[in-house]
Amino acid sequence: MSDPVLELIQKNNLAFSVSGRDYLIKCLNPDHSDSNPSFRVDKVTGVAHCFACGFKTNLFKYYGVFTNPVPMKILALKEKLDILKKFGQELELPLGYTPWTKTFRGISPATLRHFGAFYTTQVEKLQDRIIFPIKDITNKTQVFVGRHTMSNGNPRYLNYPSGVKIPLYPAHLPSGYSSMVLVEGIFDMLNLYDNGCENVVCAFGTNTLQNDTKQKLLPFRAQGITHIYILFDGDDAGRKAAQLYKPILEEEGFIVEIVVLPDGTDPGDLDVENVRSIAEYVNK
Repeated sequence: MSDPVLELIQKNNLAFSVSGRDYLIKCLNPDHSDSNPSFRVDKVTGVAHCFACGFKTNLFKYYGVFTNPVPMKILALKEKLDILKKFGQELELPLGYTPWTKTFRGISPATLRHFGAFYTTQVEKLQDRIIFPIKDITNKTQVFVGRHTMSNGNPRYLNYPSGVKIPLYPAHLPSGYSSMVLVEGIFDMLNLYDNGCENVVCAFGTNTLQNDTKQKLLPFRAQGITHIYILFDGDDAGRKAAQLYKPILEEEGFIVEIVVLPDGTDPGDLDVENVRSIAEYVNK
């Protein structure tokens, strides 16, 4: 069986030893004189971390290999996903469930139908909202996310029931992709999907991946995703969050790139030409 990480180490004439599931080499940080090798490189993903100086990178990215050839051990990951099936329970659709059939905020009825959008008049908390069932990798509905249909509705978004840990959504991507686009909000995701970028995932905010990171990303590793493009809002908060998440995602073995939007630009407002341009870039 091929070992792309070892091949890369040998190709660059790096002395190494084996330490558990890692290769141990001298630190690649030019400012660190690593006389006692302390730079650990994950044998599978190439994620590397120096425990002496704190320097982190991905070996493939460091040496300019931008298509990660590392097999992600899909079978083993799927076995881990089976463990996740015991968490959470399937939520039943609320009373008065009625499928949404109209365009909303520029999103086509076909896309809204694809993601199961509906409304209800019989659950007080959910009235006057377009509601989405948020399913996990096991296809169980974990929570309903409702967006108020009026621009001045308060609160604009509501999770029902409250207090549920929300997975990245959608958990299942169309087959054939090795990359995905990570956006902040569900309508950012819907807009990109509606305009031709199908491999897009919503984080439900800019602070949700700091906890349960490994569990939330596991479904995408199991689907063969190796590259994540962060496409957050074109404002200070979005840019700071993107910079925060980049090393967190890289630590989980992904090759990560930040796509910077112009000031004041929201992924949910991008037109079809811009979305298709992004889709072409991330899927090149």
